[in-house]
Amino acid sequence: MSFLARRAGAVLLVLVGLLASLVLVGVSPATADNGTAVGRVIATQQGKLRVKVLWFDNHWKYLGQRKLDSDIYRLSLAPGTYHLQFVDLRPSYDVTKYAPSDIQVTVPSGLPVQHDVKMRRGAAITGVARGGGHVLRGARIVAANANQQSYETKANSQGQFALGGLPDGNYSLFTFDRDQTWVAKSLWVPKMKRPEVRNLGINLKTKGGSLLVSLFKPDGKPMGGRFYVTVVSKASGQFWTARAGGGSVTFQGLYPGRYKLVAPGVGNYLARTGSVVGGYVKAGGADLASTFKWTQRGAWITGIVVDYEDPSIPIAKVPVSLYDASGNKIGQDTTNDNGLFTFAGQLDTQDGLTVVATGGWYQGDNYCNFKRTSVGDISVTHGMQTDMDALEMRHAPADDQAGATLCYPSDGS
Repeated sequence: MSFLARRAGAVLLVLVGLLASLVLVGVSPATADNGTAVGRVIATQQGKLRVKVLWFDNHWKYLGQRKLDSDIYRLSLAPGTYHLQFVDLRPSYDVTKYAPSDIQVTVPSGLPVQHDVKMRRGAAITGVARGGGHVLRGARIVAANANQQSYETKANSQGQFALGGLPDGNYSLFTFDRDQTWVAKSLWVPKMKRPEVRNLGINLKTKGGSLLVSLFKPDGKPMGGRFYVTVVSKASGQFWTARAGGGSVTFQGLYPGRYKLVAPGVGNYLARTGSVVGGYVKAGGADLASTFKWTQRGAWITGIVVDYEDPSIPIAKVPVSLYDASGNKIGQDTTNDNGLFTFAGQLDTQDGLTVVATGGWYQGDNYCNFKRTSVGDISVTHGMQTDMDALEMRHAPADDQAGATLCYPSDGS
């Protein structure tokens, strides 16, 4: 595989991570006592640490982040295995900046576990950015590696830049002209090692072009709404992100050639990466007739909440939640006057889903207090509807002791 192919692959991995929808983290249907991850963040340079910690699940799904007020971190987490990443908050142009430090922790139920982490100075890239024979003031410089990590800085008024805090690895260095006039292929920067500082000269010599992409749903109708999409040059691996609206998106200052488009999930349609159909950018020119189409609708689930005592009676205004197999909350709805609910959006094919109806006071034929109810082991397939069995909510007892239900009006009330 060529260097260019490796660079393009690395960039696509980075972009998929950047454009993924925000994770909605919920409370698992099955609760357990949280444990605690705790430890010291050890500095290897003079000066006060300014660090934030990010935490991810065992598959590197983002869960949260927090700035640290001292050199000690403490996180209350549900039992399980997590990745913790510690990031130096100093500016990206500081060549003494620490590289991110990652550790893995397994948190037990109700107990603390200690893991210390040491911060070490990262590698750095410096240089001057030029284009068309002039320095590129305010140019944006991005270094991307194959581990779905990207780092960026901005050139000063003389085109000078510095980018510190880089982990060991191979990098593609992309330069974006602030005026969207000059472009070039990315620079391949191999075998960076902490705390190396490598100086590079950047010279953009090609005039950029423009690309207008019309965006469509699978049925050929325009994809409405406002959201961000990214195009990736098949020739250089460089990427540009812009905001779509009104069924189209425009990019400027592109490297000549053909493009792929990285699109997020929108509405009920799943994220997709694919070629821009009919798109070819020429140096200094504009392509206004290219298209891109989403191809898959997400799964959707429909169901009804009823009274266990009489399943012919639907219950209105009940909050209903959907959880995935890992206990993450991925959907929310409220039953209508007929007790019906729907989960839609970007549900991909998966097993082990659970639907939970929240207990409380609701109106059926009577005004009753109901218990929390759940149904699990639900499977869905993208593009298809799943009709659930009815969620039958039992009446709650009148008090903590077994006894009559709180349901008004009722016999004898």
